[in-house]
Amino acid sequence: MNLPRRRPKGLTDMLTEIFTSDALATHLPEPGGWRPVPDVDDRAFWSGIDDTTRRAHLAAAEELCRGPWPELPATLWLDFRRTGNRVRYQDPSFARRSRLAAAVIAACLTDDDRWHEEVLDGVWLLCEETSWCIPAHDLSHSGDNAERADRGKDLPDPGNPTLDLFAAETGSLLAWTYAVLADRLRERSHSAVQRLVDEVSTRILVPQRTVDSWVWFGRVRPHVNNWNPWINSNVLACSLLLDDDPADIKLTVERAVEGLDVFVGGYLPDGACTEGHSYWWRAGASLAECLETLYSATGGALDGFGVPLVQKIGRYPHGVHIADRWYVNVSDGPASIDGRAACGHVLYRYGVRIGDEEVVAHGRSLRGPDGPVVEPGTPLGRCLLALADAEWRAEPARPAPLVAETWWPDTQLLVARTYAGRDDGLLLSIKGGHNAEDHNHNDVGTVLVAVDGHPVLVDAGVGEYTAKTFSARRYEIWSLRSTHHNVPLINGHDQPPGAEFAARDVELTRDGVGRVGLRLDLAGAYPAEAGCRSWVREVTLDRSVGDGRVILSDAWELDGSPSDVRLHFITSGEPDTAAGSGVVRVPGVKRGLTIGYDPALVDVSTERIALDDRRLERVWGGSYLWRLALVVRTPRASGAVRLVLDPA
Repeated sequence: MNLPRRRPKGLTDMLTEIFTSDALATHLPEPGGWRPVPDVDDRAFWSGIDDTTRRAHLAAAEELCRGPWPELPATLWLDFRRTGNRVRYQDPSFARRSRLAAAVIAACLTDDDRWHEEVLDGVWLLCEETSWCIPAHDLSHSGDNAERADRGKDLPDPGNPTLDLFAAETGSLLAWTYAVLADRLRERSHSAVQRLVDEVSTRILVPQRTVDSWVWFGRVRPHVNNWNPWINSNVLACSLLLDDDPADIKLTVERAVEGLDVFVGGYLPDGACTEGHSYWWRAGASLAECLETLYSATGGALDGFGVPLVQKIGRYPHGVHIADRWYVNVSDGPASIDGRAACGHVLYRYGVRIGDEEVVAHGRSLRGPDGPVVEPGTPLGRCLLALADAEWRAEPARPAPLVAETWWPDTQLLVARTYAGRDDGLLLSIKGGHNAEDHNHNDVGTVLVAVDGHPVLVDAGVGEYTAKTFSARRYEIWSLRSTHHNVPLINGHDQPPGAEFAARDVELTRDGVGRVGLRLDLAGAYPAEAGCRSWVREVTLDRSVGDGRVILSDAWELDGSPSDVRLHFITSGEPDTAAGSGVVRVPGVKRGLTIGYDPALVDVSTERIALDDRRLERVWGGSYLWRLALVVRTPRASGAVRLVLDPA
């Protein structure tokens, strides 16, 4: 289905003005002309990979390539339709791809027959799969590939492939395999190499060039999320590495750039990623991959990194960095992320292109001082490009920048710490916004606090995705509701979803002695039934006191005397409540957080929350979080609560 090109109202074509049809015709390489990574025959390059990196990747390959390849029977595909469970199919599917990527790196490092045979098996196995998408994303039974209602209706239709995130990643995996190992594969099977090329064309490149009705593409609606750059980054690699017709390459690039303009144009002007930090690595980072691919393929002639909003997008990750693996998390993004997903090289190269030393430093810090050049398990294209980047390999170790504060005025997100460049003391985050953000949680006004680089007042995040996660029942999931964020519960009412439920009168507050904070009215985030005329929350980080102090003040005006008013706080350690204060200590962390309150005004209770989900357990390193409730003893139509939070 072909739709007319539709640009978001009021936006200019920021990228298409750079990547014009004439410019692409002039500067794009001929088919096969872009080869940014040495192939297996360049033994000087592959033998020169440092020992730390070599050992790490060979050990990972040995581990992943044990035993038989994972199976994907029809009943496993249908399991999502029958139960809503996504991981039982995705785990073996992703394991196949991780195994092939590891084998490709091992084959390049060693040039051993054993690894070349393993790669051949993996390539053939992926080509034999009926679909490269996952069951939760399958649209193959929908006539125009745009109807969500038919997802998971049946087994996938091989004649109508769905181009989703993981189909695109699979195509890219095979394209990069071809780029570095095509000759070794041909020695074993010409048919396998031709099959690889044909399948990527049929499942990835032809759909990208001919179907306009993918929601992620940008012609169905004027706002797209991480799917757009994530898919386009992989599609561009597939085309430049495999297409044999210059016209096909040019059309692929033109359509990708059109979609990227919709993606960038849908960002708020401050450049924040409302999907959460982890999604930035498939939103902003994938945008950077697209632009880097086009910069590299055109010999630097076409450069999209000068677009001001592109530059702001690149500055988001270090602005929300707490310390080490911890980040301020909003929406579905978890509070921590590993080096396989947070590929430091992508961020480093982004920083180089936009000329921002803090971005460069944060990218380099993710590698650590003594680790491999790129972590095993990193997607193959990212892995190969990092290995091939001599500047990245030679870059000396750098600490993370740990900036003093960052304010995103359009997103209404503030992050501030006691000491610039240090992880000790307090870090405060508070957000306004609304309850229809990408991967939204109902969390207007939520407050996060870290002590000495470790989150203590936290956002739990989200567990493993299921059919419910992206359905009308989404807000039945406890960790997405405002009842399990650090916001009030007003007369029994929590915050509903919807863009109309938003913060009002948001104001950044600063003074000359080191205090910074946010003042906002939360009343608009609650339903009319709550009877809330105003709920002014003011949260301040006071750097003039010790290692920092956070003061949280809530003042409300309601229509009448409520039956119940309480403040909730989710904590990463068990609160120890005593008269006038509660102390939260996290196992293995030297200092905790004291929460001081007026015991004459509020009663305190704690609830242990079992994390019966492997994703949440992995993030928080344990099986429990806690919810601290401060319940106003005698709630009235107007009132106030003041809390003082100090390192303990």
